[in-house]
Amino acid sequence: MPDMEKVKALTSILEERNGLDVREAVARSIHYLDGYESYLYRDEVKYLLETLDVEEETPF
Repeated sequence: MPDMEKVKALTSILEERNGLDVREAVARSIHYLDGYESYLYRDEVKYLLETLDVEEETPF
């Protein structure tokens, strides 16, 4: 189960860094999170992908 405080923090980070709707930002999370952040928020990204019913975009 994801940490809801981390979900809120992740949502804020993604919205702040890209200016997009959070659904698009989560799908493109690979572009906006560095390697450590991707690891740190792994469960939260998965939770948001499932909750928002979006698929993660491939980086290429």
